[in-house]
This record gives sequence, structure tokens and C-alpha cells, in this order.
Amino acid sequence: MFPNPRGLFTQDSTRSNRVFNSVGLNPVGQIDLLGKALSKGPVAVILAIIIIGSVAGYFFYTNYIPGTLTLTITDPAQAPPGNSQQYDPSITGIYVTVSGFQFHSAGQGNASGWNPMQVSTQTIDMITVLSGSKVLGTMKFSAGKYDSLRFNVTSVTVDFVSGTIASYTVPSGSLKVPIPNGGVQITATSSVTVLLTLSFNNQEILTMNGHLAPVAKATVVG
Repeated sequence: MFPNPRGLFTQDSTRSNRVFNSVGLNPVGQIDLLGKALSKGPVAVILAIIIIGSVAGYFFYTNYIPGTLTLTITDPAQAPPGNSQQYDPSITGIYVTVSGFQFHSAGQGNASGWNPMQVSTQTIDMITVLSGSKVLGTMKFSAGKYDSLRFNVTSVTVDFVSGTIASYTVPSGSLKVPIPNGGVQITATSSVTVLLTLSFNNQEILTMNGHLAPVAKATVVG
């Protein structure tokens, strides 16, 4: 005859109960205590790890994952009073050479916080961007707000229909342009476009005294 498995189980259980009772422990209570320890302790630790990881991940995502900034340039068609076009008909080309573009981090001093944009030196005929714009460059920028930009204007050359070519300089050789509404905000993986508007005085060009004082503005367009 085979022993009754149920009887053996009952005997073992009774023996176990005696052991627990001998040390003053309720076996059911012991199981409850262990269950509570196993359910509350690890869960709290796991939740803490998840929360800390989420905060750290969000901080990294918003502060270190870069966004994309595109810089474009235009010369808006703003005809002077009494004239039907932006520049005198005798002007056939206005060639502006620009370089050294930098964007300034908001909240930092003027002597610091300038972030170079990798835009090669370019010569743009402003006549060709009177009714459109030209992309100067696109680059990844760290997340943050940028409140102004600056760049060098190394030369301005104007061609006239007569064949005359006149050269001009810009005071200080550089321009600093504030970005309105507090600046441009770059967030992780975002893509924004800043439009640089650069205009020249028609009369200053025709005077041909060798100096020009262009008007520059910056606008966030997308």
C-alpha cells in the first residue's frame, strides 16, 4: 500500500507549524510579512528608479538633444517714395560678401555666449533676393533660446548699367541683429528658420562715397 500523500502533506504541515509556534511565529503571519516586504520594498525601489530615470531622461532630452536652425537672407522690395522699384534702374547688381555668422545665447553677456554657425563665406547678389530668399546654411544647435545674431560684411560691390563698378564698406565691418520677441527658441529635434533681412539705401549707393549703412532685421519664420 502506498502512503496517503494527503496525510504526509498534513503531517509535514503540522510539523512546520510546530516549528513556527516553538519560536513564537504564526506561519500565516510570517508569509504575510514576507509578502508585504516583497510587495512594498521592491515596488518602491522600482518606482523611484523609474521616476529618477524619467526626470534624467527628460532633462537630457530637452537640454542636450539639438534642434536644427536654418538661416536665410532676403532684401525685401521696399520701394522709396516716388519710385516704383527698390533700387535705381541704373543698378544691375549689389554683391554682398558675408561671413562669420554667430548666434547669441539669451541671458549671457555680450562678451560671451556667442555660438558660431558653420556658414561658409558667401557673396550674394541682393537683386536676386528682392522677391524671394536664399538659404545661407543649416546647422544643429543646442536646445535653448538665442536672442541675436551677428556677422561680418567684408565687402559690397555694386554694378551699374554703364559698366561702372563701385566698392563700398560697412562701418565696423560687422552687423549685430536682435531677434524680436525674446529670440528664437530651439528645442530637441525641432526645426526653425530665421530670416535675415538686409537692405541698402538707394541714395547712398548712387552717391558712391564708398560707405553704406545697411538696415538689418531678423525674423523667426518657421
